[in-house]
Amino acid sequence: MNGKLRVVVMTQNDRFFIPKNIEKAAAVCDMLEIVEVDSKYSLDNQKANYLKWFGPVQCAKMGFVTVGREAEKYLDRLCGYRLFHGHCSVRDVAKANGIPFRVITKSNDPAFVQHIRELNTDLIISYSAPQIIKEELLHTPKYGIINVHGSLLPDFRGTLPSFWYLYCDEKTGGATVHYMSEKIDDGDIIEQDSVDISDCRSMFKLIGKTKALGGELMVKAIREIQDGTVSRRKNETEKGRYFTWPTVEQAREFRAKGKRLI
Repeated sequence: MNGKLRVVVMTQNDRFFIPKNIEKAAAVCDMLEIVEVDSKYSLDNQKANYLKWFGPVQCAKMGFVTVGREAEKYLDRLCGYRLFHGHCSVRDVAKANGIPFRVITKSNDPAFVQHIRELNTDLIISYSAPQIIKEELLHTPKYGIINVHGSLLPDFRGTLPSFWYLYCDEKTGGATVHYMSEKIDDGDIIEQDSVDISDCRSMFKLIGKTKALGGELMVKAIREIQDGTVSRRKNETEKGRYFTWPTVEQAREFRAKGKRLI
């Protein structure tokens, strides 16, 4: 194709990793809009579960880090995004880069699908968008929807791969960019690479590694689709494991292994 892809981002609120990846993607495409999906499955809305899984001490530590990041966000705003370049929230990276921003609660709402159609969107890219996307929206962008998942698909499909990598005592993690389908982490694979996680005892550190890798792979995938050089291989889901939210007992075992949230 000629020119840059017209891209919409779908994601959830994040203060630490996703904003940088959005900025990297914006540098190689025409980013039309950043859409934050505020769902009950968003990590921001899992506070009760995090307390149940990781306990008050770990949640308090995560809270202190989050409060510090919020302070950095407001300082960044006061300084015209010259300190942290809008990397302290999805909303702020949109504003710092002059990209329209909106919050929605239902990804498959007909009005949102029509909005994507009216934007003449070539591609939607997903960074941890927290809802299953249905057929109509999947087929609205010219080149579909691609997602980055923090594991080496088809293994560790599903929720919280950072938790399950540590729970299973894995030494190697990774990230995968794949086409989205109506099934979770099921579509064809575009880009994939591994990363050493043998030094990770916390989910926060592991997520930092896989998100950084995933951001690089997403840029490669956008360029390949843009240049017409993209290739895809089957995501052989029958060969990998699928994980849901952990149980309280599994979280207790996680902590007993010396693994932690942060």
